[in-house]
Amino acid sequence: MAGRFRFSIPQRRQQDDPWFRIGALDVTTTVLVALLSVLTIFVYAVERSVLTHFVMFPDKVWSGQVWRLVTWPVVTDGEVLWGIITIAIFWWFGRDLEAQVGRVRFAVLLASITIGSGLVAAGLDVGLVGLRYVELAIFVLFIAEHPRIPFFFGIPGWIIAAVFVGAEVLQRLGNRQFEELWVTLVSLAIALLVGRSYGLAADQAWIPNLSRSAGVKRARAKRPSRQPRRKKGKSAPAQKVVSGPWAPPSPPAASDQVDVDRLLDKISSQGIDALTAEEKRRLKEASERIRRDRG
Repeated sequence: MAGRFRFSIPQRRQQDDPWFRIGALDVTTTVLVALLSVLTIFVYAVERSVLTHFVMFPDKVWSGQVWRLVTWPVVTDGEVLWGIITIAIFWWFGRDLEAQVGRVRFAVLLASITIGSGLVAAGLDVGLVGLRYVELAIFVLFIAEHPRIPFFFGIPGWIIAAVFVGAEVLQRLGNRQFEELWVTLVSLAIALLVGRSYGLAADQAWIPNLSRSAGVKRARAKRPSRQPRRKKGKSAPAQKVVSGPWAPPSPPAASDQVDVDRLLDKISSQGIDALTAEEKRRLKEASERIRRDRG
């Protein structure tokens, strides 16, 4: 019994390692957020007034209680049943994204959504509580990564995401909750932008790649703006052209393309959860090599 709840920290620090372990449970970023959210449900049942110190109240934030910008998603809003469903959805889709980008980057992604949405809500004088905004953003990012993954009755994932987001927008409009609608849209935008910069949703060209834009700007900054002046009366030395039997860039390795096609077929027929961690890693690395070789 004592070993079941033993706390340990893995010695290796790879991106697939958890932050720590409790017995046999690997506590990743996704699991940690889910556990904290479940914990607040029990706290709500015992003494719910304690949770008011962690809800995002704009006036409290502006008075200096800035921790509320971070803690509001894990606080239950009192709807216990829907809260459990929301936690389950967040855990189900969040664990897949974390397996691809690693625990640290996924933590940064969640922090960006949480703090960014919290700042916008504070500016609009809107209070925030519960995992709903973050859960919807993670779900939409998952669908952007796997737009054609089949759901119930074989419906593609992008249709399900469109229905969920459309229903959220219509509900906010119908209730005249325009400030909450802005917070929802901002949370979705942050998730897609940060996720894209981490290599997720690589096939979605409509999502700006902030990391690539930053790299282009740095390259332009290093490029000299003017050519050095040549001295008068001296002609520039002719450039020597070296010929050789070089061939054009070779196409992507056939083995990578075969591996990607096989894994995509497996996802299409069995779903993303059918892939092992090793297969997910191979799929990501092979896809990146193919995109890099194609230029």
